[in-house]
Amino acid sequence: MMFTDSLPQIAYTLSGPAGAPMLVFVNGLGGAQAAFTLQARHFSKSRQVLTFDQRGIGASALVDHPATMADFASDLERLLEELEIDCADFVGMSFGGRVVQQLAVDSPQRVRRLVLCGTSAGGDLHDPGDVDTHKTLRLAAGGGEKVWAEQIAPLLFGRRYVAEYPERIQSLARWRARYPASPAGLARQWGAYDGFDLSDKLDQIDCPVLVIHGADDALSPVANAHALVEHLPQAELHLLEGIGHSPNIECTADFNTAIEGFLASS
Repeated sequence: MMFTDSLPQIAYTLSGPAGAPMLVFVNGLGGAQAAFTLQARHFSKSRQVLTFDQRGIGASALVDHPATMADFASDLERLLEELEIDCADFVGMSFGGRVVQQLAVDSPQRVRRLVLCGTSAGGDLHDPGDVDTHKTLRLAAGGGEKVWAEQIAPLLFGRRYVAEYPERIQSLARWRARYPASPAGLARQWGAYDGFDLSDKLDQIDCPVLVIHGADDALSPVANAHALVEHLPQAELHLLEGIGHSPNIECTADFNTAIEGFLASS
């Protein structure tokens, strides 16, 4: 793991052959770059892969004052500049999907292709679904292993995955309890999430976009995926039946294959 020279310091990992096409994975809210371990292992065989911890999360520096999604996108652009990456493909998960949408609007020259997973454009195009799910997620975020396994996991994973793999859920719960996210870092991400609205700017994102969405996503209803596809100029939908909010873990092979096919065909 390495760190940016500029502040706030961002922790990142770069893998894969030098000179290969660049693929950047951007985490969901509270997610550390370890969430994309299986993707980094797979895609770094043929691409350079960049993962990183967003400010206030994981090993990156905490900035405990209000931040917008533009601030998180600016952190990502700053990281790209330090690594001399002019243009790349991006996979954004949930909160990370909002970050890369913001980057595509603010600095379109940086973005070759986008993969948006379990996310929305915010504003009038955002369907919040059951408001109690987000309330539960916010209130339970500081809990320990038992709280994570019983309250948070059912929101982050589809019902089928939770039922079939209780031992995996418990293992993830132990890991999260051992490496809890900073409450202040989470609060700043929630603030950016709540203020995010690109509903009237999606037509400015004219690069090819793949929208991946789990049909059993408890945090982001499928209506959000359809809204993105309807309003983005070059978007296609890949719907995953029986999958929740974490397709990178729930159906790793299908998730990787969908991204691989999209990047090869665009």
